[in-house]
Amino acid sequence: MVTVRMIDITVNFTDGMFRGTYNGKQHHVADIPAVLTRAWNASFCSVWSSPNMFAIEYLSVASRKFLLPTVSSVGLAIAETDGRLFCTVGVHPTRCKEFEESGDPENHFQALLSLAKEGIRKGKVVAVGECGLDYDRLHLFPAEIQKKYFEKQFELAHPTKLPIFLHMRAAAEDFCEIMERYKDRFTGGVTHSFTGSADDRDKLAFRNMYIGEILSLAEFSSFLFLSLMSLLYISLDLVSFL
Repeated sequence: MVTVRMIDITVNFTDGMFRGTYNGKQHHVADIPAVLTRAWNASFCSVWSSPNMFAIEYLSVASRKFLLPTVSSVGLAIAETDGRLFCTVGVHPTRCKEFEESGDPENHFQALLSLAKEGIRKGKVVAVGECGLDYDRLHLFPAEIQKKYFEKQFELAHPTKLPIFLHMRAAAEDFCEIMERYKDRFTGGVTHSFTGSADDRDKLAFRNMYIGEILSLAEFSSFLFLSLMSLLYISLDLVSFL
């Protein structure tokens, strides 16, 4: 029997819940090893975006498991605990103010670049990201700040020759414009959390780019309705045949 290898991206691995903390209260001991064991046994691992200073995420391809992404030494250390774990380096759009809050944005960037190079030498850093734009949270993270540090992170991808792990939510026009300008500064990648239109998708159809789409509630409801109707028609056909 053929084993299906699945890819599931974006679960918050560094969230306190994996250390047993929920709403500020400790409910159980840390269970990350148990979670990973279940993932290995099920032939897939999640890609997780950390709520902490830098994002940590996982990706599973065939028999290899990739940690995506981390720029903290803690994340790199996690990747080094298992030969199947790898990491990426980058700052999520909802954490992009970290550059300026650091007091020295350029030094902050250089720290990312140094960590990326260290991780590459160790064979653990496999991509840049998660970076991009998220306009659903403009009240917390202004568009201009997001765009500024999204563009800055192409300076991680170009010298390292790494693919890029992208995030785009409710920001298609600006995202596609930036991607067009920087399309020669990275080797390929995936746009996760993509909420654009088919036209927006087609604008990203260059190089080795892949799209991960999120359905709206209305789209999901429509999809579910059509799926159920298809099953109903199949059932009716079977009844007619019998």
